[in-house]
Formats: sequence, C-alpha cells, structure tokens
Amino acid sequence: MDVRRAGRADHRVCTGAMLLSAAGLTGGRPCTTHERAEKELRSDGGLVKDTRVVDDRDLVTSGGVTSGIDLALWPVQRETGSDLAVQLELIEEYERRGTVWHM
Repeated sequence: MDVRRAGRADHRVCTGAMLLSAAGLTGGRPCTTHERAEKELRSDGGLVKDTRVVDDRDLVTSGGVTSGIDLALWPVQRETGSDLAVQLELIEEYERRGTVWHM
C-alpha cells in the first residue's frame, strides 16, 4: 500500500514521526522528533534538525509534546500570515518559542 497521498501534508508531533519513518516517509528528508528518539530517526535516514518544528512541504514534524502547539500554529502562519497566528497565541495564552525550519 502506498501511504503517500497527493496534495496532502502529514503532520506529526513528538514520536509520531517514528510512524512516518516506519512507513519510509522520512528517509533523506528534514524532520524532527522527541530528543530521545532522534538517534533512531537518524538511523532510519531522517535528516533530523535541532528545532521545535520542521516544515518540509508535505511533511511537518515537531519535537516534544509541547512543541505540538507550535506545530498547530505554524500552518496558520504559513497560510495566512503571522497576525492570525499571534491572535491565536493570545487566545490560548501560549507563547511560541524557538524557530521553524522550513524550505
């Protein structure tokens, strides 16, 4: 079964990137995961970046659990601009930190 879906992006938080790795979707691609799983992700061929969120077009991954909020806000910023993403931060009483690695 081919797990790639045209026109769709896979978003994974924390060790959810390992599911993509098991499906062969992270090999040779920038990605991130929880720090305790980075070694395994690298051994499967993932190009692990030391950042909270990695956006490689149709593959978007984030580090530990709290970086999942950063992952949720990133597509909003990417698609609509930072104003709406900042408004959502204020509503959620959350302050993003770190950077997003993207092409």
